[in-house]
Amino acid sequence: MNHYHSNKNNLLKIIILITTLSAFFILYNKTSQPDTIYNEEKIDFSLLMKKTESEKITGHKIQVEIQNGCGFRGIAKLYTDFLRNNGYDVIDYKNALNFDYQKTHLIIHKQDTSNFVNEIINILQINPELVSYNYNDNIIYEMTVIIGHDYNILDSYNKVSMHYEPF
Repeated sequence: MNHYHSNKNNLLKIIILITTLSAFFILYNKTSQPDTIYNEEKIDFSLLMKKTESEKITGHKIQVEIQNGCGFRGIAKLYTDFLRNNGYDVIDYKNALNFDYQKTHLIIHKQDTSNFVNEIINILQINPELVSYNYNDNIIYEMTVIIGHDYNILDSYNKVSMHYEPF
């Protein structure tokens, strides 16, 4: 029985030692490193997002819809990625009602967007004569870009095609 008590005491000492070392390790790590989970500092994620020139002036991020009006697979996604990378909030991309758009069009849905209209015309390098105004307060985005069959001859296409995601 003496041997049994000796082993039991040694086991108890080992458990106490492990528990003490674990507690010390936990306390040491809490005090020596900042706790990122419970850190009180606020992170301003808006600093990570690119802003358009108009947004820098107005403080308003433009919301855009992209439609594929030419039928070329993936073209709406390609322009979506390009515009998002340039600071636009593209909230939807999809096929247009038909694929008969020979030219790329810009449809404005909200008033007081003149800064953004000129900016998006310049970034996409589309013909300003192909801008139409269809004001509608029931539409949540300010403008719709309908990509036409001329997408690959637009001066902006070389920049846009760099945003192709192969996977």
